[in-house]
Amino acid sequence: MKEKNVIIKTKLSIVIGCALLATGCAGKKPNAHLDSARSVYERVSSSDVVNEFSTEDLNVAKLKLDDAVDAWKDKKSKGEINKRAYIAEKYALIAEQRSTLLQHQAQIENGKLERTNAQMDLRVNEADAAKKAALDMTAKAEQLQKEVQMREQKLQAQLAEISELKALQAQNTDRGMVLTLGDVLFDTGESTLRAGAINNINQVAAFLQKYPDRTLQIEGHTDSTGDDEFNYNLSTDRALAVRSVLQEQGIDGSRIVARGLGENAPIASNSVAEGRQRNRRVEIIFNQTEDTLLSGIDE
Repeated sequence: MKEKNVIIKTKLSIVIGCALLATGCAGKKPNAHLDSARSVYERVSSSDVVNEFSTEDLNVAKLKLDDAVDAWKDKKSKGEINKRAYIAEKYALIAEQRSTLLQHQAQIENGKLERTNAQMDLRVNEADAAKKAALDMTAKAEQLQKEVQMREQKLQAQLAEISELKALQAQNTDRGMVLTLGDVLFDTGESTLRAGAINNINQVAAFLQKYPDRTLQIEGHTDSTGDDEFNYNLSTDRALAVRSVLQEQGIDGSRIVARGLGENAPIASNSVAEGRQRNRRVEIIFNQTEDTLLSGIDE
């Protein structure tokens, strides 16, 4: 009876906690990944079998869920909240699978699969089938746990990669992470890089050497001063100059696409000097890798 009371209290605390979360944080935008993780955890944690046989895994799932809720409360990035919620949900499923396995094992050990003389052969077959099912379930639970851990490690590595890009002053855009280099790289009307600009490009080269799966696009831009052909040629030459420096640092040219857009993609008005200066730029767009998990988890 005491054991049942503990389970009832645990369930009640979960319900009260979720209700408080729903009312206390009503002003925050809901998160589908977090809602899914919470729903799975509530279902799994309400199971008597799980509470009897797999409390350790369930406790880990609860810690992971709390971690995701904290990220949501603290208004962390959508990707970070989704990542933590995903991990919490998977740990809850591990708890569910392992509890079923341990229940089967307990039934076998406690002799609950009773045999009679008339049904001896049948019961032996049932025991063998239950043992095989238990072994299969063990393998699936262990594989699921490995997948969760591998995904978590991969996400952490990709978060570190994005942090390094942000340290380079790259900005997150619809096109990916974009590093904008102003017109201080070149003398007016020239495409030869100034000596002081090389250091910035060398930092980009160091990043690409560390992450060999990354590719990038280099785009040259000008203001509207001068004719179209001159601006196009100047922007192209400037993009190629940046590409050349990266290649000199050992970056394979097949990883880099360089092109000029002339005055055709302004980001400010060309009617004022400040706007023209902003438009004279080189942009480096770091493409996402094919296996990037963050792009999917931000959706």
